[in-house]
Amino acid sequence: MSDFLINAGLILTYIMIGAATLAAIIYPLMFLAKNPSKGKTALMGVGGLLLIAVVSYIIASGDLMTFPGSEKFGMTEASTKRVGMGLITFYILSIGAILSVLYAELGKIFKK
Repeated sequence: MSDFLINAGLILTYIMIGAATLAAIIYPLMFLAKNPSKGKTALMGVGGLLLIAVVSYIIASGDLMTFPGSEKFGMTEASTKRVGMGLITFYILSIGAILSVLYAELGKIFKK
């Protein structure tokens, strides 16, 4: 009986995750269809993130010697390049976030 309850709980959880995933995809698409002008700015933001990811991938090195001990974890040249891309993307976005906070705060100070 307990196996049945566990399986039923897991199945219910998977159904709820699937419904939430569909809702998270469908409702923004419906909003974009109803408000294309507001959607354009959102799509520009997504495009900017994709541009940063592509530039990071181009810049990233696929050299296995870049990450010491990578052979121990069975990393290939492609996986090393993806790790490098992730790190570079993180650095770019972090620096951008810090600069935007500084710009907002310094802008408040100088406007007074």
